[in-house]
Amino acid sequence: MKRRFYLIVIFVIGLLIPMHAKAKTLQDMYDQLADLQVKYNNNLNNKNLTEEQIKNLNNEIYNISETIEATREEIKQAEIDIENSKVKIKDKKVETDGLLQFLQVSNGGNIYLEYLFDAENYTDFIYRYEVVKQLTNYNSDLIDELEDLIIELNEKEEELSANNVKLENNRQELTKKVNALSYSLESFKTEGVDIEEDIKDLKKVIKVYEDMGCSRNQDISTCSASINAYGWKYPLAKGCVTCEYSGFSGGHHAIDLDCVNEGTNIYAAADGVISRIAFYSCGGNSVYISHNVNGKSYTTVYMHLLSVAKDMYVGRVVTDDTVIGYVGGYSTAIQNGGYDYCTTGTHLHFGIAEGNSAWNFNSYSINPREIFSFPALVYSGGGYFYR
Repeated sequence: MKRRFYLIVIFVIGLLIPMHAKAKTLQDMYDQLADLQVKYNNNLNNKNLTEEQIKNLNNEIYNISETIEATREEIKQAEIDIENSKVKIKDKKVETDGLLQFLQVSNGGNIYLEYLFDAENYTDFIYRYEVVKQLTNYNSDLIDELEDLIIELNEKEEELSANNVKLENNRQELTKKVNALSYSLESFKTEGVDIEEDIKDLKKVIKVYEDMGCSRNQDISTCSASINAYGWKYPLAKGCVTCEYSGFSGGHHAIDLDCVNEGTNIYAAADGVISRIAFYSCGGNSVYISHNVNGKSYTTVYMHLLSVAKDMYVGRVVTDDTVIGYVGGYSTAIQNGGYDYCTTGTHLHFGIAEGNSAWNFNSYSINPREIFSFPALVYSGGGYFYR
């Protein structure tokens, strides 16, 4: 079987809103509807806040990137200036050596002394002395200045390089924050869609019970269709187990059944009444059925359906031989061009909860193995089950 994204599956926790009490009356459902609306509004506020944060961080990243580019240009120019100064130093040293050699030794005589002693008077002598001094010192001073400039440029280059590293690290940190916020934003968007679907579904169910004549504080089991069941059947004619129930500790509130093809019939696990038909971006087409088995209330859920069977609707009575939908999970997966983020391969996500728990399923879910004698995981040598 194709592996599921277990981390994404954990997101199913948020799909079915945990409530403090099981919905027994229409008033309970109205209370749940109000809670869903509050959660939706909070989610919308968080999404808007995250979008603004991402916008601000992207602007900051842009400004830092511009500064980094300018700093790199400064570093390049500093490197060019350093190389030019080194060339000038080299040329001036050659020039100075030649000048000194020319002044001090020429035709076997000392031009430096001859030039001084040819002075007409003391004033002329001082003038000539300053001229020679300037000639000999000029290039030396210039070389010193150039060497100082190289030191200054090297320090500037080191400072710019260090600043460039800091800016780059800052940009990387900001990029990580943007990525994290973008992930959160996608979660808010996905969750927002799911909450909207929850609200729509709950409104539909409330209308169904109101159309049946249920009053606000009347137990819905006494004003709606009900059916007693006396046993359970596997939801597939044949199959194997590929993923266990883990509850809140692992985020998987069901058992995955596989070793079947897409389109395989899915049956109600016991006689009961359809209490909810939903669609999730993480779970796909889903059906919830309320049961009263041997005097105890349960809710079963069937997720990742390729499609819901025809003529399925909230309030419909089904038996354990009723086909309620068809196995999906592969073509419905997001990476295969589908819409479901929480599956990568064909399988049925089958869960059981105590009570009427179509809107707070995870809070009351139990391990299906408490009801069914499923074989061990097929990867561990488990075999098939048969209906």
